[in-house]
Amino acid sequence: MLKCEYIIVGGGIQGLSTAFHLAANKRGGEDICLFEKEFIGYGDSGRNLGRFRVHFGAEENLKFALKAIDYLVNLHKLLGYNTLVARTGYLWLIYDEEEYKVMKRHLPLFEKYKIPLIEYSPDETYKRFSYLRRQKDLIASFLGPQDGTFHPDAIVFGFWKRLLNMNVKIYEWSEVKEIIVRDGNVSGVRLVDGREFNAKTVVLAVGKDLKYFSEKMNLGLSIEPVRKEVMVTEPFKYHIKELVIDSKFHTDFSQTFKGEIIGSAVVGEEVKGLVKRENTFKWLRSMAYILRNVLKGADKIRIMRIWSGFYDMTPDRSHIMGRKRDWPHGLYVIGGFSGHGFMLGPYAGKLLAEYILTGEEHELMKPFTPERFEKKKIIYETFVIG
Repeated sequence: MLKCEYIIVGGGIQGLSTAFHLAANKRGGEDICLFEKEFIGYGDSGRNLGRFRVHFGAEENLKFALKAIDYLVNLHKLLGYNTLVARTGYLWLIYDEEEYKVMKRHLPLFEKYKIPLIEYSPDETYKRFSYLRRQKDLIASFLGPQDGTFHPDAIVFGFWKRLLNMNVKIYEWSEVKEIIVRDGNVSGVRLVDGREFNAKTVVLAVGKDLKYFSEKMNLGLSIEPVRKEVMVTEPFKYHIKELVIDSKFHTDFSQTFKGEIIGSAVVGEEVKGLVKRENTFKWLRSMAYILRNVLKGADKIRIMRIWSGFYDMTPDRSHIMGRKRDWPHGLYVIGGFSGHGFMLGPYAGKLLAEYILTGEEHELMKPFTPERFEKKKIIYETFVIG
């Protein structure tokens, strides 16, 4: 049996960050092993829209996001890569009176933390954001100027390169199928090819597959993967800075610096569970129809490619990190980000690594314990996009 001291299962942003901060705090990663069943960044870390925000409805998430986004914005200094971070803003388009009341109800929370959320009337909206096609039933729009964009590939490969330089052992195309437990303690992992690796600490940073491990190990985690489809168009002149979230058409889209429109939409009942990453013609047709209705000139734009990824959803739509006291000693999880995994993941991995090494939970981490559901300390998040 091959030996490691720490094993990270999952080569996405949360696993990479956890591995990096373990190695950084230990001043070396020779005894850290990271396993990815395909290749680094293959999963949802390489399939997201690359957008970040600090506007959350639950105060615990908002406080976490403020620190996480500050960390994300400054990652270029740590990684040595241009992460193409820009504060381009999020623009919410509101048509429903109840949704309008929800937005207004959160304004005192945003004001408490000095986070602007600027309201515009319909006329102001269509004057300021002239790329939008006018809708008669728009009630208002809200702009969050502190929110923005980044390039996920630069961050993924920046962490990957740093891990290699720190001598962390990275095993791609190495799927972990079982966590080995003996006498109530983690003792390692077993791969699909039968190889076993010994370790006293195992971190599950596996995104949607956290559902598989929870069921297999009886961890009691309520994780439900939800498949999301995404598209990108041909490029044209850059003029859409904001990520637009349209509540009537259930879509969100923005423009990359290269000029492509990138976006997603909810067009019906989304596929849930441990299903394949597939795309449907129904979704493509619906997305084309939506774009024509919300974006001027979109009837002349060609959609070039579509793909799919997953939200790993929790019942309260907030992430989980840490461990339960009745789990095997040495087992930790990080996941359930419910669509916020990349923007919060680098900072979450940092806090989890510190917890593993010191046994002390950071104050921002404490609310997100996997035990919160049993303790009825729910963090219900209302600002989930898509």
